[in-house]
Amino acid sequence: MRTFYIFKMKREFVNLYRESPNSLFNVLKHLYYMKRHEMNYGFNLFHQLTEKIEKEKLDREIYIKYHDEMIYSKNQNEHVINNLYKDEVSILTIKNAYILITANKNYSSFFSIIENLGDEYFVCDFVYQDYFWINDIKMLV
Repeated sequence: MRTFYIFKMKREFVNLYRESPNSLFNVLKHLYYMKRHEMNYGFNLFHQLTEKIEKEKLDREIYIKYHDEMIYSKNQNEHVINNLYKDEVSILTIKNAYILITANKNYSSFFSIIENLGDEYFVCDFVYQDYFWINDIKMLV
C-alpha cells in the first residue's frame, strides 16, 4: 500500500526546485519526521513553502466531474477509485494543507486528475522515498 502526500507549492518554490526536486523532498521529509519540540518552526517553514488548498471547492469539483463514472465513488470526505480492470483501489482525501492518496499500486488514477489542476503540485511518498512533480508523471509511467 502506498501513501502519497501532494502539496501545492508556492510559485517561487516551484521555479526554485523544478530542476532539483530531491532538495525539496529533503526539506519536506525533514518536516514530516520532525520532533515534537521543533513543530513551531516546522509549521512556519511549511506555510512559507506551500499554498493553502481550497478544500471544499476542489472536493466539489472532483465529485461533479467524476460522480457518474462507475469506477468512482465518494463517501463523506473520501473519493474512491475501485477499478477492477486495472486492479486498482485508490482513496483521495483533500485537506487544507495537502492531498492524501492511498493506493494499492505505485500509480493512482487520481494523479491524472491532480495533474489537470496545475504544475505546482509536488508528490511525496515518505516511506518509499519517492517524489515527483505532478506534471512529470507521464515520464514516470
